[in-house]
Amino acid sequence: MKKYIEFTGTINGTTYFLRNLLCALLGFFVGYGIGYGIGMSDIGLIMFFVVLFAPVMWFQVATIYKRMVALFPSEAAFYTGALVLAQLTTNFLEQGSPARTILSLGLLVTGLVLIFKNSGIENHEG
Repeated sequence: MKKYIEFTGTINGTTYFLRNLLCALLGFFVGYGIGYGIGMSDIGLIMFFVVLFAPVMWFQVATIYKRMVALFPSEAAFYTGALVLAQLTTNFLEQGSPARTILSLGLLVTGLVLIFKNSGIENHEG
């Protein structure tokens, strides 16, 4: 279980895709819980789901880092930071703006590269 949250090892594209799918589902669940807590004006419920948000984000960043290590071992930390920053930036840009469209297209291409590019590592440990 510990290997899923550590920043060591590498993962293949299929594992990267499945982990991202799990993070999306968990993120939806946590976001729904926060929204439900806001709607019910229940601070305890809101805080519960905010606390659950941290492990989901940790798992997501660890997943990205492990895939980056598999593909770009010498620059994995930089590319992981850049990808996370780009993902966060798209949330703050205005809906329909050209910058958001271009950034979203770049993120789509990057995601496809992370899923489909071969890493040259036969046995991934992560």
